[in-house]
Amino acid sequence: MNQEQSAREKAEYDFAYSTALNAAIYGWAPFIMDVSMKLQTSVDVPTDNGQAPINQFGPIRRLWDYRDRSYATPNNDTLYLQAWVDVEEQPAVIYIPPILNRYWIEQVLDMYTESVVDLSDSTVGSKGGYYVLAKRGWKGKIPADLPIYYSRTRFMWLAGRIGVPNPEDISLELSLQQQFRLMPLDQYPHGGVQPMPKKSAGAPTVQFPEGVDFFVRLDQILSEHPLPEDAPLVDTFKRLGISSGGVEKLSANQKAALVAAHKDAFNVVFNAAKNTGTPVNGWNWEFKAGRYGTDYLLRAAVNMNSVGLNSPERAMYPKRYVDSNGERLHGKYAYTLTMPAHVPVKITNGGFWSITMYDAQDRFMVENEIKRYKIGTVTEGIKRNEDGTLTIHISHKQPTDARQLANWLPAPDDYFMLQCRLYEPEESVVEGAFKLPQMDLVE
Repeated sequence: MNQEQSAREKAEYDFAYSTALNAAIYGWAPFIMDVSMKLQTSVDVPTDNGQAPINQFGPIRRLWDYRDRSYATPNNDTLYLQAWVDVEEQPAVIYIPPILNRYWIEQVLDMYTESVVDLSDSTVGSKGGYYVLAKRGWKGKIPADLPIYYSRTRFMWLAGRIGVPNPEDISLELSLQQQFRLMPLDQYPHGGVQPMPKKSAGAPTVQFPEGVDFFVRLDQILSEHPLPEDAPLVDTFKRLGISSGGVEKLSANQKAALVAAHKDAFNVVFNAAKNTGTPVNGWNWEFKAGRYGTDYLLRAAVNMNSVGLNSPERAMYPKRYVDSNGERLHGKYAYTLTMPAHVPVKITNGGFWSITMYDAQDRFMVENEIKRYKIGTVTEGIKRNEDGTLTIHISHKQPTDARQLANWLPAPDDYFMLQCRLYEPEESVVEGAFKLPQMDLVE
């Protein structure tokens, strides 16, 4: 190979690498959404692990734990009720039953994880009703007085959650879950009655394509879900066949660049995910979830941590990977964390809080001997201090002291992360005035 040819191949590689790196970061969130949608809708009838055909609800009929690995950082606080909706041909209508004295939300996201609407006690009240979802630009008639919400994409994810105040008895929550209905507009108002879901062996495990296969899939996704406002950027990806159907036709040199770009994009997003948001006392707060604008790296990082994160007004999910000294959290050490006596959540809207343990690498819950995956408002048997504060003890090794054991949150014998959930936070949380406490290493 002569010097001129070598220079041309290097230029070809470098251009492919830089373009693919930008495409991967831009497309990370819709990629996760599309892979999740295909997995969750790959059944013929609704099942009790959350899977269901398009335009049907998939109820999850137990609290999720370490066994459930469909998407990162699931909660152990609520029953999920999810659906993937296609509104290309006509709008969809959601029926929500009256729900009193507990947290609930039907969060609606487009394929880029931008918030369409949060239906909740705080936004629409507790009386229930019908709500219409349509694709942007749809023009047609809807029944009088029904509110309508527009998505930028034909597919939407409905991520419903119903709070569980007593994990030992979820009969009421299961009844409420079953009363939700989802129907096409032409079946309003009587359609969408949920059948009893088929029993499943457990939640499906998601598998993400890598290397060139990632970009082949991304090519399809961006072609199927174009956003006109993003065309100036996305059109630059077409030089590599991304969003124009040409990835598989690239040269071996270009494909090698794509493999490297995917690997590096993962590391870029992963590093951003550990440090995204506003850091306060070692906790990273997300104040822009669901409203990313053109901050595509933030969008990718947030969704690597928690796909489809709630908007701040409905729930805040601060997370931490380090202790008060800035050292990574590891289960071989012991830590303490003292929560204040009053955590500012809206009790009248069903608000509550929890702190959940996750493996730092895959961000799934951790199996442990006492089957405790979180600690918070509804945890039975915890011991508060005289001033009402709660000192949580965190380690892999089980404490021998009875009081510490009552407040023990088991950690893996590995690196871990914590995620605090503040459901229906008060204004002091949303505005950034409330601060979670530091987490201290026990010497």
